[in-house]
Amino acid sequence: MKKIVLIAQDRAAFLHVAPLVSAFRKNSVFQPVLVRVLTPGSRAEHDKLAAAFGFGDALRVIEAEPDTPVGETASFMLTFEQIFNELAPDFVIPGGHDSASLAGALAAAKMGIPVISLDAGLRSYDRAEASEITRLVIDSVAALHFVSEHSGVYNLINEGFADERILFVGNTAIDSLVTLMAQANASSVLDSLSLAPKKFVTVLLKPESSVNRELFCKVLESLAATTAVLLPGTQSSDEALNSVAGLRMIDMPDYIDMLRLLKESAFVLTDSAEFEAELTVMNVPCLTMRQSTARPSTVELGTNVLIAPDEQEILERASVILSRKKREKTLIPEKWDGAAATRIVEVLERAE
Repeated sequence: MKKIVLIAQDRAAFLHVAPLVSAFRKNSVFQPVLVRVLTPGSRAEHDKLAAAFGFGDALRVIEAEPDTPVGETASFMLTFEQIFNELAPDFVIPGGHDSASLAGALAAAKMGIPVISLDAGLRSYDRAEASEITRLVIDSVAALHFVSEHSGVYNLINEGFADERILFVGNTAIDSLVTLMAQANASSVLDSLSLAPKKFVTVLLKPESSVNRELFCKVLESLAATTAVLLPGTQSSDEALNSVAGLRMIDMPDYIDMLRLLKESAFVLTDSAEFEAELTVMNVPCLTMRQSTARPSTVELGTNVLIAPDEQEILERASVILSRKKREKTLIPEKWDGAAATRIVEVLERAE
């Protein structure tokens, strides 16, 4: 039986590897172990997601204290060295672009264990993003590259990777979305907030957001004058946001409740790339205040629109979306069908 260690630290990484753990457990070829690194405050959501996927003995949790990116990576490398020595895995699969995924990939490569890259070849071409550097490093040490969209294939070929190492399988995060949507649809979060479907806008800001607060508050105030505007997060101490008339700030919901909020939003305004794929599959317009994206398929085929943090442009696009009586149906990128994990398992069953 082949042993496979899967690694996740942040939520996005967990959602990429969770469907693989489930798929591996359905056959007798693989013995998966998911190593989840938890930082303070993430335990409650982790437990709920782990329960939603029915994980038990395939899960190992590591509690970690926050540190610098370099400190985290160094510490995690030593931890994974011990785990790999104990388990002697045949493959290591980093789930995302976080410090634990990077550390696991580097430790495995140093120990001669084949690394498998998920979401391989994604590039934002913004080297100022830590996740971009992590993507490049993991791809560089990987023995196999499982690609989630066509841009990944083009990027890897242009970077000189051999064609036979590149396999287009789809997006495993969408597998998670398919698994969790029934629970999300049953969520009572809209009732608890007295919100009607498609009658509100959800705004998502990164904790370290660099969006100009004065400009952004003007945008939010204009939006709130015509529709309900919801801002999940922990910005209650932000004096500028607190002064925006009509803005509803709430604690950050767990992932399943968040899926329901996003699905029922008229549109989403954000400076984060976190939900680009899910919003495209749910056919929810997304205005993303960024210059680039690592998932160009969400722009070319889906609902994602990259915009400048410009008041006039945001309000003009918002007005067009809110005035539509019927939402236009966009395309879903190829193989974003909830079966990516199955395709990956089939490939690895044939791997020597």
